[in-house]
Amino acid sequence: MKNYIKVGNKKIEIEILTSFKERLKGFRFYLKPIKKGLCYPKKHMINTYFACQRLDIVVTDKEDNILAIYLNMKSEKFIRPRFKAYYIYLLPANSAKDLKVNSKLIKVTSKS
Repeated sequence: MKNYIKVGNKKIEIEILTSFKERLKGFRFYLKPIKKGLCYPKKHMINTYFACQRLDIVVTDKEDNILAIYLNMKSEKFIRPRFKAYYIYLLPANSAKDLKVNSKLIKVTSKS
């Protein structure tokens, strides 16, 4: 099953990172153009150290209500802790510009 989030008229494929190695790697040293997003469950803060591309960061709670949106973040930035946060999504740059704080993030799953 593939997971997607709906942003405006498009769907962005999301990969959910659960293992320590996946969570550590993320988009660090990733040089190809970013086409999908990453989801970090049970995370309160994140940084963009060693990210070679700009990213959009979306912070949500357990019910997928958007708590914060950081657009077009460059490398070497630290996102402060949000204690109500549960999911942190890393998305391709400028893909989260249609989202709004205090709205609900729409998740879609499909079989393939």
